[in-house]
Amino acid sequence: MALEFFELVSSLDKNEDIHLARILVLLKAFQREDEPALVGITKLAKLDFLLRYPACFETAMIARKVSPKNLRVAEFEHATIEASMVRYRYGPWDHRYRKFLNLLAARGLITLAVDGRTVVIDLTNQGTMLAQKFSESHEFEDVTFRAGMLRKHLDLGATRLMEFIYEEFPELNNMQLNEEIELGALA
Repeated sequence: MALEFFELVSSLDKNEDIHLARILVLLKAFQREDEPALVGITKLAKLDFLLRYPACFETAMIARKVSPKNLRVAEFEHATIEASMVRYRYGPWDHRYRKFLNLLAARGLITLAVDGRTVVIDLTNQGTMLAQKFSESHEFEDVTFRAGMLRKHLDLGATRLMEFIYEEFPELNNMQLNEEIELGALA
């Protein structure tokens, strides 16, 4: 049974469309009128880290004074992750973010702009409509809820968000660069 579960999680990690859909839902949650959804890939990575690790999402929300009973994190989610992330120079990171963003841009779902050294990410009208469809689907109910909670409680600048992650998950500081993050290391 455990091997079947591992194989399922592993196959999901290889399915890029799952990651692209989750990123669209996250961008939709942070979408603003007359402003880009997110400024900086580092901010995207930090927020996505919390979406992909439900136990870490719960820890972060409790640190922001949200009651655990309002978080809708199931017990089994304390021992699961959606996909691997590694300790990167700026914290949790998936080496495929640039690829994911380029795929979304090539499909006309997001726009990417560069402001100095910062990548500015926003949804196109087509991306907004698709993100809305995902957000309304049962399959993305938890992701949509959590993305909304992140917007409400952790809509911080990239630097402050990075500091928050390191404050709440000091274990990340002790990891080697490019070392895969294991849920047990953060529990």
